[in-house]
Amino acid sequence: MTMLTYTVLTDPASLEASKAGQSSSFGTVYLMVTNTGSAAAYWLENVVKVPVGNGADHLTPDISLVTATGEFHSLNSGVRTLNVQTQVAAGSFKAADPSSGKIQFAPGDYLVLTLEDVPVAETTGLAVLRVQESASRGPNAKASSSVATVALVKTAAKSLAPSNFRPDQALLEDGDSLVLRWDGPDDLAYTIGLPDGTLASVTAAGEWRPDPKTGPIRDATYTLIATDPATARQHFLTTTVQLREPTFENGIHASRVRGPAGTGRLEFNATGVQVTNEVGAYGEVLAYKVVSNLVKAQRVEGMPSGIGGIEFTAFGIQVSNTSGGQSVVITDRVAADLVNATRVQGPGAFDGSITFPKSGIQVCNGNFDNTPHYGYVFAEAGIYQNQSFSAGTENRWIDLTDGGEVSVKHRRADGTTTYGSLRVSRVDTDAARW
Repeated sequence: MTMLTYTVLTDPASLEASKAGQSSSFGTVYLMVTNTGSAAAYWLENVVKVPVGNGADHLTPDISLVTATGEFHSLNSGVRTLNVQTQVAAGSFKAADPSSGKIQFAPGDYLVLTLEDVPVAETTGLAVLRVQESASRGPNAKASSSVATVALVKTAAKSLAPSNFRPDQALLEDGDSLVLRWDGPDDLAYTIGLPDGTLASVTAAGEWRPDPKTGPIRDATYTLIATDPATARQHFLTTTVQLREPTFENGIHASRVRGPAGTGRLEFNATGVQVTNEVGAYGEVLAYKVVSNLVKAQRVEGMPSGIGGIEFTAFGIQVSNTSGGQSVVITDRVAADLVNATRVQGPGAFDGSITFPKSGIQVCNGNFDNTPHYGYVFAEAGIYQNQSFSAGTENRWIDLTDGGEVSVKHRRADGTTTYGSLRVSRVDTDAARW
C-alpha cells in the first residue's frame, strides 16, 4: 500500500484519440501525488510507467515527444522544482529531488508531475499508468517500494475542421482549368458554393473541378461547406480566383478607364469618348478599320507617321508631302462638274501638258530641255491659234496669226527655209490634223 495518494487529470478532460492518416491529437496529463494521511511521509522518487503504442490500452505511440516537468508544493517550505527524467527505453518518467535526497511530505503537501504535448494513441479505450513509489515514514528509515495505478480515458476523435482551401492557380490564363483543393477529414460531407449562389456536389476527396464550359468567366469566389453528418455542424471556407482576361456580359460601367502606369486612358462624356495620354494630352487610337457616318479631323496623315497628309481648311482641302510642301494626288478617275487649274500635265515628269490661257487652250509636248514645244491640237471645226504647229516634223510647220494669215514654212536639207502664205476667212472641215 502506498503512503501517498495518486490522482490523474487530463486536458482536455477526455483525451481525444488520434485519427489514422491525419495529424495527431495532443493532450496534457497531470499526475497529482498528495499526502492525505495524518503522518508525514519522506518521499524519495516516483517512476511513472506509460503504456506506449496505438492500441486501446496505450496512451501514446511516442514517449520521446512528451515534455515532462515536476513541482513539489509544501505548506511550510513553498514550491520547489523537481528533476524529471524521460526514460524512453523503459517507457517511463522518473521524478526526484535534484539533491537525490528525501523530501518531507507533510499532510496536505502535494506533488504535480506534468506531461505536456502528449500525442494520443489512435484507438479509443482506457489507458492505465503504473506509478512506483519510493518513500519511508522516517527521514533516516530505508525507503520502501509500492505501486499505485491511475487510469485515463481516450474518447473517439471528433471530426476536424477542413483547412487550406485553395485553387491550384489563383490567376487563370485562357485555356487553364480550375481546380480547388483543401485539407480535411473524409467523414465530413462537402459541397461547393458557386459564385451564383447555387451548390455543387463534391465527388473526389479533397478536390473539386467545375463541369466543362462552366468555369469562371471573371473573378469569382467559391465557398467550401463541410458538414458533420452526426451533429449537422458546418464549417465554411472561401477562396477567390482571378482571370487575366475576364468577361462581363453586361459591359463595364465607368467614367474613366486607365491603363498601366505611363499609358493612356479613356474618358466617357456626354458626347462620346475622349482618348488622352498619360499627361492628359490627346492620345492615339490604332485600328485596322474604322466605320463611321462622320469623321471630324483637322488633319489626316498616312502611316507610318510623316509620309503625307490632308488638311482641312476654310477653302477646302490641302494635300501635303512629307516635308509639308505641295504633294500629288494620284487616282484612276476623277469625276467633277468643274475643275479649275492653270495647267494639267500627264503623270510623268516629261509628259505633255495643257495650259489654259484667256484665249482658249494651249497644248505643249514633253518639257525635255526646259523649253516648251507646242504639240498638236485636233478639232472638228478648226483651229484658232496664233502660235506655230508642226506638221509632224521639225522641217515643216505652219504659223497662224491673229489676222487670219497662214504662214507655211519649209526647211530644206541645206538649212535654208522657204516661206509661203495662205489667207483664208474660214475653213470648214470635219477634222484638221497637224
